[in-house]
Amino acid sequence: MKRLALILGAFIIASACAQAQPGPGPGPDPHHCGGPGQPPCPPYPPPGGQPVAPPYPRWSPGDRLPPAWRQDQYAVPDWRDRNLPPAPRGYRWYCSAPRNCVLVRSSTGIVVRTGWNDEREDNWRRRYSRRYSYQDDIYYRECRSRPDPAGILIGGLIGGLIGGAADSHDAGAVFAGIIIGGIAGAALSNELDCDDRSYAYRTFYTGLNGWRTDVPYDWRNPGNGHHGQFRVRSYYYDPYGFHCARYRHTVWTAKRRQFDGRACRQPDGAWTFIE
Repeated sequence: MKRLALILGAFIIASACAQAQPGPGPGPDPHHCGGPGQPPCPPYPPPGGQPVAPPYPRWSPGDRLPPAWRQDQYAVPDWRDRNLPPAPRGYRWYCSAPRNCVLVRSSTGIVVRTGWNDEREDNWRRRYSRRYSYQDDIYYRECRSRPDPAGILIGGLIGGLIGGAADSHDAGAVFAGIIIGGIAGAALSNELDCDDRSYAYRTFYTGLNGWRTDVPYDWRNPGNGHHGQFRVRSYYYDPYGFHCARYRHTVWTAKRRQFDGRACRQPDGAWTFIE
């Protein structure tokens, strides 16, 4: 009887210890890895995994990007599609998600600049007051129930939000739509009917994403003979690193009109006509 009690006691103690032992767990916390005295970060995406909304470390300028994150799979050759400024000679962009990126000096692995999506959202609002969506676009508001001869709405060119825009869970490039509202929208659309605007919007979209300056993009409405010309006069980066363009739109309706303004790309990649 005493022997049986001892066996049962040992069994109970062993079971309790087994339950108290931590399992293998999810591995190192990616938010606290890769730094001095921290475990190395696991590579992302994991073997066989899908690159969907990973928890990523938030490195700061001066940190050294771990070698596991300096692999070609994270390097960004398409910096323009990711709405990033070009990397200077000797530097390279690495991204853990489409809009979560760091600029690294290639020879040392030191982070010199960050491009976290939430930082860029904050910077955009700090610079331009608010973020714009297709609901702000004057053509979408006034013409979405009318014929769309140039396929602006069907093609998803307004805002990059209609027709499947990239978001922070998307492994692809940022979709570069257009949004025109407020004073700029009124000026560009004055004296233009919905068909005119459809044709004109096509040239705005093509011209801004053509990355060429002083190239004319012409539009014409065969229904009424109205026509216009859009050209980007120059590209530049604002103080927060957003890509911007100075443009000129000339319109011939009953009379010739000309409008000069600028557009900048929001963190979601949409060109927003600022003024």
